[in-house]
Amino acid sequence: MRIYVFKKKRVITLGLLFISLVLFTRIASPKGIGSFKPKFSIDVKWGPRYINIGDINKNLEAFDSYLSEMTSYEGDKIKRLNNYKKTLEGELRLDVSSKFAIGVGIEKISEKNESSFEFTDPFPYHEMDLFHTISTKSEVSAVNLKLGTYYTIPLVRRINLILNGGIDYYISKASLYKYHEFHPEVYIWPYEKEEKYDISAGRFGFHGGIGFEYRILDDLSIVLEFQGRYARMKNLKGTKIITDEGEEEGILYIGEKKWFDEYCPDLIISPSRPSGDEFRNVREAVLDFSGYSLRLGIKLNFFRRR
Repeated sequence: MRIYVFKKKRVITLGLLFISLVLFTRIASPKGIGSFKPKFSIDVKWGPRYINIGDINKNLEAFDSYLSEMTSYEGDKIKRLNNYKKTLEGELRLDVSSKFAIGVGIEKISEKNESSFEFTDPFPYHEMDLFHTISTKSEVSAVNLKLGTYYTIPLVRRINLILNGGIDYYISKASLYKYHEFHPEVYIWPYEKEEKYDISAGRFGFHGGIGFEYRILDDLSIVLEFQGRYARMKNLKGTKIITDEGEEEGILYIGEKKWFDEYCPDLIISPSRPSGDEFRNVREAVLDFSGYSLRLGIKLNFFRRR
């Protein structure tokens, strides 16, 4: 898996370097400079997108499965973060020739969800019931700063095919809250487990795609674009607050932690990789903004050199 990811990153990097080299060659050509007037444009695009989310969703899914296996809980009431949503992106672009352009853009990614429910479970040692209360709240957000290159291929009058690729920088954060309380039918004090995670990261990613541009007027176009992205973030640093146990700081890991006599799915904050009989199946957690989007927008030329 690591070899595959490494090769994928290398291919994307080499492709971007090739586009940059061709762009530089085109700009440096006296013929290209003399026959084209550089122009600025603003692009605004909106449409549905898919992102992987990563291990926050995997932990919530595993916790849901754990409860359904260990209790009478029916399952599928713990809500995960939605992979599908709408996205809005704005970009400032400079056409440096009739075929090549460079652009800087910004995109906001945000998703949150929460769930709360109760269920009753037969107490295994006495003729009474256990009453459970479960609450979860999760959220991820990122500001994506984009640098892209564009290559235009004319198809027919007023319609162009546009290939694009570039690099991104994600300023991201995520949070997760989980609460589990249970008590027998007759009780003095309930058992509670409350966890609150806050993590953040800044990482580079890649994007690339294909689109069609229809020029309504010389300075106004409609754009339809499909774009994919690769943005997996590890080494996520943050804090975890646990009821009656205080605050932990370090790197986020995902795995299983011993709770009573069973291993329960868990997210662990630790300065180093957790080990020992208390943990199993531990690995570094991932926040994953990789995915794809289909967007419709407008391109407005607002300045060109005379």
